[in-house]
Amino acid sequence: MNIMRMKILLALFLITAAKGVFAQVPPELMAEGAVVMDYLTGRVLYEKEGDVYRAPASMTKLITLYLGCEAVEKGDFALDTPVTVTEGGSAFSRPEGSSLMLLEEGQVLDYLTLLQGIAVSSGNDGAYQLAELVAGNSDDFVGRMNLLVYSMGYEQMYFEDPDGWSENNRVSPVSYADFSRHYIEAFPWALEQLHSVKELTYPKEENMAPGGQIQSSRTKKNTNWLLGKVEGVDGLKSGYIDESGFNFAATAQRGETRLITVVMGIFPEHYWEGLEIRAAESEALLEYGFSHWETQPLPDFSVPVKVYSGEEEEISLIPEEIPLFTYGEAELDRLTRTWETDDWLRAPLEQGTVGGRIVWYFDGEPVGEADLVSERDVKKGAFFHNFIDLFEILFYNISHDKKQGEE
Repeated sequence: MNIMRMKILLALFLITAAKGVFAQVPPELMAEGAVVMDYLTGRVLYEKEGDVYRAPASMTKLITLYLGCEAVEKGDFALDTPVTVTEGGSAFSRPEGSSLMLLEEGQVLDYLTLLQGIAVSSGNDGAYQLAELVAGNSDDFVGRMNLLVYSMGYEQMYFEDPDGWSENNRVSPVSYADFSRHYIEAFPWALEQLHSVKELTYPKEENMAPGGQIQSSRTKKNTNWLLGKVEGVDGLKSGYIDESGFNFAATAQRGETRLITVVMGIFPEHYWEGLEIRAAESEALLEYGFSHWETQPLPDFSVPVKVYSGEEEEISLIPEEIPLFTYGEAELDRLTRTWETDDWLRAPLEQGTVGGRIVWYFDGEPVGEADLVSERDVKKGAFFHNFIDLFEILFYNISHDKKQGEE
């Protein structure tokens, strides 16, 4: 075993120890660019050169899959729509060294299998076949890719092909992670039906082209090595070309918390070491993220208010529903809130009656809001008590409207 190999294995050991004490600090990465992003809010929890644009290689196919899934949502295709492979979608039309799902002109497969071939096998042939189906040709499809990301606000993202073969394609770790958020939100079914599929056997006997050159099937494991190994992982996409190095975007959900990680620009000495390192560094980032942040209800709150004409003189208002936000214990002092309550509430009062409004802030930016409601019923009080309160209500109503507070 050479010295370089020993160093890499030692680094992998330290990285994969991230589930323990090493999860308390950000891992040391070989990746030149990386990010950990919260799915719920898009907040960047960790980054290393997160805004530097690089070639994504086959991670490009997530944009291709977006347009393919969008075509399903629009009703242009169903998952069981039969697809006949064209010359442009054939494996034989792709450059030597391409990642393939082994399509051949004349094969017939369903639309879902085509999407799986792009997601699981990272088939460059599948990407071009999908481009023809959706847009008529690959050039027009690439135009749609660029229009899509530009319309979503990623002005510096750029693509020249649907499969990621070009070194001129450009994404940054942060922009790609954020795009992944929108992809998952738009097509949640894709995680289970595409990205969580551990292996794909293709072509099967029923797919074979009559007289074709491909007469046997091949089972290819998902290029996402974390599936079934790291808790909660159910996506997303890897990529490699010589110019980009090894790239990988992963996502995992634990409880209410979903994180997205991206590593880009891993350049090891040997190919197989790159596969190991990108998986290990992605795992380390996920463990680091889950050990520090959790998607959970914002801090609870109640405020006492006076009740007029009731059996009780005071009642607490509580949030009708507490929004979720991703934060860690060390960030509690960055959460603040303001509230506004009615100056008076009059019995009889039903539980859940709206009596105010609360807004939570993180670093001064609003992150959640809710109505403040009565925590229980309050019955109407005795006549004499009501008579006294009536004068107070009249006086109070002249000079006051709302009460406000913050902390």
